[in-house]
Amino acid sequence: MTDMISCEEVFEADVNARAEFDVVCDEWLNEAIVAQDAEMDEPPTLECEGCGEVWFASQAGENGRIEWCRKCYKNDPYYV
Repeated sequence: MTDMISCEEVFEADVNARAEFDVVCDEWLNEAIVAQDAEMDEPPTLECEGCGEVWFASQAGENGRIEWCRKCYKNDPYYV
């Protein structure tokens, strides 16, 4: 029968291993925070259903979609 050993019990015996583990965990935490901040800085976008052009989501209509855009409208052969 084997006993379960927790992380704390492993680190009680080796202070250097605990310090190294803490440094690695701090680096991972900082990387995750930077990635989350980058995601929050990017405004949400939508694709035009007519041509696939990417627009900011704030430019969508009341239905939350972009069915056609200025690019589609200007490519319309009947546009004067």
